[in-house]
Amino acid sequence: MSFLQPILLAALPLAALPVIIHLIHLHRRRTVPWAAMMFLAAAQKMNRGYSRLRRWLILAFRVIAIAAILLTAARPLAGGWLGLTGGAPDTVIVLLDRSASMEQANLATGLSKRAAGLSKLTEGIRDAYRGRSRIVLIDSASGEPQTIEQPEALADLPATWATDTAADIPALMQGALDYIAANQTGRTDIWVLSDLGQSDWDAAGGRWEPLRQGFAGLTGIRFHLLCYPQEAPDNLSITGTRVVRRETRDKAEVVLDFDINRPLPGPASDTATELPVRLVINGTASVLKAEFRDNRLSIAGHAIPIDKSLKRGWGRVELPADSHAPDNVWHFVFDEPAVSTSVIVTDDPLALAPVEAALAAPADPDRRYAVTVLTPSRVAEIDWEATALVVWHAPIPAPDDLAARSLSDHVAAGRTLLFLPPESAGTEAFEGLAWGDWQTVDGTEPALVSWWRNDTGPLANTRDGAALPVGEVEVRRYRSLAPAEGHAPPLPLARIRDTEPLLARTAPQGDAAASASAGSVYFLATLPGTATSSLARDGVVLYALLHRALDAAIGSLGQARQREAAPGVLGDAATAGQWKRLAESVPAPDQTAPEPASVLPLRAGILSRDDRLLALNRPASEDLPARLSTDALGELFVGLDFRIIEDAIQDEDSLASEIWRTFLFLMAAALILEAMLSMPPRRVASPATSAAPSPAPPAA
Repeated sequence: MSFLQPILLAALPLAALPVIIHLIHLHRRRTVPWAAMMFLAAAQKMNRGYSRLRRWLILAFRVIAIAAILLTAARPLAGGWLGLTGGAPDTVIVLLDRSASMEQANLATGLSKRAAGLSKLTEGIRDAYRGRSRIVLIDSASGEPQTIEQPEALADLPATWATDTAADIPALMQGALDYIAANQTGRTDIWVLSDLGQSDWDAAGGRWEPLRQGFAGLTGIRFHLLCYPQEAPDNLSITGTRVVRRETRDKAEVVLDFDINRPLPGPASDTATELPVRLVINGTASVLKAEFRDNRLSIAGHAIPIDKSLKRGWGRVELPADSHAPDNVWHFVFDEPAVSTSVIVTDDPLALAPVEAALAAPADPDRRYAVTVLTPSRVAEIDWEATALVVWHAPIPAPDDLAARSLSDHVAAGRTLLFLPPESAGTEAFEGLAWGDWQTVDGTEPALVSWWRNDTGPLANTRDGAALPVGEVEVRRYRSLAPAEGHAPPLPLARIRDTEPLLARTAPQGDAAASASAGSVYFLATLPGTATSSLARDGVVLYALLHRALDAAIGSLGQARQREAAPGVLGDAATAGQWKRLAESVPAPDQTAPEPASVLPLRAGILSRDDRLLALNRPASEDLPARLSTDALGELFVGLDFRIIEDAIQDEDSLASEIWRTFLFLMAAALILEAMLSMPPRRVASPATSAAPSPAPPAA
């Protein structure tokens, strides 16, 4: 409990005045012996217990009444959201989710989830802790602890501004745990401000159990989870999937593929809604009137004519304004198409002939495709800057090997790496994942894929919602996957036998913020040969998997690149300082202060550096409507001292509410009870009086 006027608590000893007056009154009485009173004294002994209890209750209610009026005057803060029993802690750590989904706003006030949460948190910390606690901020974009002098400064810091990035809540929790351990913070309150996006919390990952164990070993740690899980049912989002500059003898044009989605399904309707989609190329705007029906609209091959002399440029696709501004815009850059180059590293080219054939077959007629097959001894010949996909069918190289460092740089540059199981695997791991032993399916019937992820990744459904025939893939021989010690298990994308991973993606390693802008590392546990699987026989799944892995890295080739907004996406500090935002490519940030260079990689828009163009967009995971339920959230913090505060943007109640009315009611109740006990007992007529004879009637 905290007080807005704590100085008035110095008057609390006045609550003892009724007791003092009572004691003084006892000493002022004089005892005079009187023989006639002996019978009354004897009768009073029979009621002494009740009289004493009544007397002490009257005194207690008088003390409570005076104490309550003093506490009312001190304006107490407690209960409601904060419930700060036990006083202010030594340290308050604020874990702030700055992901793009936190920018959903109340259209009436323009206040976003992030801004509303910060405002309430600022008022609550200021009023409840009254400057007695050290405040530390850890935001999801930088992940760096920052000490705050005054809570009012929270909203003005660049570390609390809006971003178009994703969040990694387990990484924030780990940062708080490391800070507590390194600084011995004493009693600590940890405030988590988030919208409970499932992709941000990664509840199914393997990092939560170590986190729970780490916090359980500390004393005096309390968690307050301030959540804004509400979604806007009328929100529309746009995501681009392809941009190509195409030129013929007669004309030049930019060809776009993009999807418009309603994350939360709306009411079914047979009537199409006309949706104006604004298209901007190098500052010149046009409007496409699309018919939006149901909850999804896919526009493929929309061509925008450009001048033939315009070889490269930038643009964006915009939806009409709604409550969530970040997902209404998709930025793009274009250049003369780069060659979609793949490299296969193998000692057995014949075994990977189906892979080579699939990658050489063009999936996009406007692109050129090139496939190179090399042995592991010729890795130095790879043109890493021009290569989008590397298929590695050889033992994993040792970490200090030049090939391992080149593969790591390849992934860090936003490219894709696909490992296939070699006959002799060795013991080395890449990003915490190594090959296990070969497994053979017993019996005459092969194993079928029992589960696969169809919402995202290389095995996702097609653009029209149809599922790939992954469930028909037969597997006769595969290698198990073995996570290295101290590393998180891989993220399964397909399983056989319900538990054995067939396709997996490595979990993020090291700096989670930097890994968000990196490419992908996949492990496919079987080969396309007939002795191992049916991937080559059916072909559809293998073709889709390889070309989606290739397409995911195409945006990192050439001088015009598509990337996701994330820290480190512009390179190191020296390189990042050379990038500039094209002022006309995106509206100015909503902050009043100038945009520092550190914010550039965190906001969507178009950046330029020398002859390079870079389009930054929010991660696709930020458009997913799935939110963590309060029950699932409670399971993540089981065994810890926590409370869940589910708030709404339109709710104007303060986190720290004044409860002086409670003490006022307490004072009134104490006075009423004291008055009832002080009332004299009701007089009862004696039997002699009631039985007195009536006067005789007068004589006749």
